[in-house]
Amino acid sequence: MSTAHIRPATVADAGILADLGARTFRETFAAICSPEDLACYVAGAYGEAVQAAELADPDRPGLVLEVDGLPAGFVQMRFGHREPGVPGSRPAELQRIYVLRAHHRGGWGTALMAAGTGLARAWGADVLWLGVWEHNDRALAFYARHGFREVGEHIFRIGGQVDRDLILAKGLA
Repeated sequence: MSTAHIRPATVADAGILADLGARTFRETFAAICSPEDLACYVAGAYGEAVQAAELADPDRPGLVLEVDGLPAGFVQMRFGHREPGVPGSRPAELQRIYVLRAHHRGGWGTALMAAGTGLARAWGADVLWLGVWEHNDRALAFYARHGFREVGEHIFRIGGQVDRDLILAKGLA
């Protein structure tokens, strides 16, 4: 039986988040993106320096999931940011919630969701929101199980590729 631990991410974890972000993003989107667009996006979004800067920002805390002592996923929040259609007066974005494919179906996503929701509540958020690709059926089902509902949409670019993301939100009151 696997053991898991969720701990706060620090700037020293930038390399871990960069690796996990790149790996999980590729696992999810490699089949729908050109290799060039995917490489461009991953370099810009998950570079170690980018992760270090995000983790240094007190409004962007992260949590690392370790399974059997190895990094297996993470959650990253973004406090005080919103998209059009997001309700509430004090929104928190669940910017990233990623679990490596090898650890899917272990309950780790639910554990990360609970931990991220706890961070949002501790910050005083009244709504938790996120963006998700409109054709990511697995993620959409997961978010629906956790009480998220569609409140809007936005454009998401992966290199030259343009996709539609749905904006989902749930109240935390």
